Amino acid sequence: MLQVASDPEAIGLRDPRRETLRKIAFMLGTGAGPGETMALDGKGWDPATREWWLPGTKTTFRPRFVVLPRRAIELVGEIPAYGPAFPAPNGRPYKIHPNRGAQMAVAFGKVRDGAGFGPDVVPYTLRHTWATWFYAQTKDWAALLDQGGWGRSDTANRYRKIAPKDLANQLLAYGWDFRPEEGEPVRFGEKVSVRLRSDEPD
Repeated sequence: MLQVASDPEAIGLRDPRRETLRKIAFMLGTGAGPGETMALDGKGWDPATREWWLPGTKTTFRPRFVVLPRRAIELVGEIPAYGPAFPAPNGRPYKIHPNRGAQMAVAFGKVRDGAGFGPDVVPYTLRHTWATWFYAQTKDWAALLDQGGWGRSDTANRYRKIAPKDLANQLLAYGWDFRPEEGEPVRFGEKVSVRLRSDEPD
């Protein structure tokens, strides 16, 4: 699907900025739902930590941070500092309504059909895929629940699918790495500096 979405003209999709590719990559990389994705503002993105704050929804998702793998960042491309982060293929912001996830159905359907998948593959399938990929590489159940926005383990378990033992390595071969980065080691207190006033004794 990513390959097909990268050449929208070949499938008759008017998407000059490849907005459909950007949304698919974001959902595969974070597990965000389609409605959540379309409503996101760029001000929630922190490139320093690769985290994006998702405010959640009243009925489905809890507020949370999601961490974008570097492959997803590459495919998403430029992220605005503020304003709609994932507009429609025509570049205009989506008009948000209760059934907002369905607004990307036409573009998604063209990409899906071009990739040779059947109608059972819908935008929400990407959330299932993310859960499977994330857990295959991290084996971190708590992080799966936190980043997936689930309050119950049994709900998360319905999203995580059976996967081959080498799925983690298969993903790495395609550039998808969900493993956490600890960052560079630091010394205690190295960010602290104290300046004494000139009239104080040393």
